[in-house]
Amino acid sequence: MIPILQDIKAGFFLALALAMVVLICTIAGLGMVLRPVRWSDRRGYR
Repeated sequence: MIPILQDIKAGFFLALALAMVVLICTIAGLGMVLRPVRWSDRRGYR
């Protein structure tokens, strides 16, 4: 049972790390897409 438990823990941490990387990439991608639009809007208004 111990090896199986270690495999489950490893899989859980691997999935958690993968989810964190995907979340960070998504936030960074959205930030890169939204920032130019916001800056162009501010320049347009001013």
